[in-house]
Amino acid sequence: MKLYEYEAADIFAEAGIPVPDRVVVRTADEAIAAAVHLAGPVVVKAQVLAGGRGLAGGVKMAATPDEACAAAEAVFNSPVRGLSVRQVLVSRKMDISSEFYLGITVDGYSGKPVVVASSAGGVNIEEVAAKTPAKIASLTVDPDRGLFAFEARALLKRAGFPSARIGAAADILVRLYRVFARYEAIIAEINPLALSPE
Repeated sequence: MKLYEYEAADIFAEAGIPVPDRVVVRTADEAIAAAVHLAGPVVVKAQVLAGGRGLAGGVKMAATPDEACAAAEAVFNSPVRGLSVRQVLVSRKMDISSEFYLGITVDGYSGKPVVVASSAGGVNIEEVAAKTPAKIASLTVDPDRGLFAFEARALLKRAGFPSARIGAAADILVRLYRVFARYEAIIAEINPLALSPE
């Protein structure tokens, strides 16, 4: 089963993983109300079960409620990766100083979870692996015992995360692993994991 971004965000929030404030809308007029509620610049994202939404025109920035309406209308009227857009996620636009990647998937050979971290987020992780493999670190996890915080911290250090942020990022990674295990996921990722100036 695949999840829409807003469904994953709700699960993450329930697990204590920080996510931006957000509202799901089904019309362009609802996007105005969402932008007013979020009180600031927003990101309007097509909710389709496909990757590469940004490159396909399914992600737009809006500084005002009227711009959010226009962005939502454009997204609703343009298929993304051949899929009709029936709902969009309007989320608070975050100030971002750095982007990272956290992911967990199942190793096809061992059948065990593999935790992956990278100091280069916001882009295709396969591209990072091909061009700058030193920015990626991985760890195979025994599913009978799970992921420990000390393992997460060591992995993030190897991946090049800033020392001052490793503790907070390790907490997020352990929570992400718990979500992965609880829902028996094949893949769970945060891309980007954003560090804000605050």
